[in-house]
Amino acid sequence: MHRAAAMLRLVLCLPLAHSLSFHLEGNAERCIGEAVPAKSLLAGDWLCSHHNGSDSHSATLTIRSPFDAIVFEKHDASGHFAITAAVNGVHRVCIFNNATSPRRMTINIKTALEVSDHSTVAKKEHVDAIEAELDRMRKMAVHVYEEMLYMRTRSETMQATSESMRGRLLWVELVMMCIVMIMGLWQIQYLKRYFQVKKLI
Repeated sequence: MHRAAAMLRLVLCLPLAHSLSFHLEGNAERCIGEAVPAKSLLAGDWLCSHHNGSDSHSATLTIRSPFDAIVFEKHDASGHFAITAAVNGVHRVCIFNNATSPRRMTINIKTALEVSDHSTVAKKEHVDAIEAELDRMRKMAVHVYEEMLYMRTRSETMQATSESMRGRLLWVELVMMCIVMIMGLWQIQYLKRYFQVKKLI
């Protein structure tokens, strides 16, 4: 009994999908009605073919509730949509051709029943935001790594310079000591000859 109920629940949660392709005249709109129970997911994507690459708003997709309220709207030649129905009834997925010439439209619609936690439904915008944040973090990590390499190289260079300076200072000290010793010996010999000449010793 429990297994049968679980299987039935699994079947109800499976997404139902269908795809439509059609030509749409310029400045015209076509709507597709979809019966969606409350707390169910209505998702899909659309594509406006043969559109001008410079015109990114050649189509407008809207989703209207059974009360004709707009619950989703986006101006783009292609994109993804996902909403959770608040009430039972027929939701209309409408696409409008903003261009003056006919365009081929493709709409894929998926529905899934019993979305208990719609906060876990990932939208394309969320995924794009996460990807952008991951890319920013990756660039930051690369920058930090490059800074670490630079600091390490600089530290090694300074250490080598410091060791070289210590070696040079040691030689300077030895030379100075030799000079001082030579000067001392010379002064001793000079004073000795001076005293001998003066017959003091």
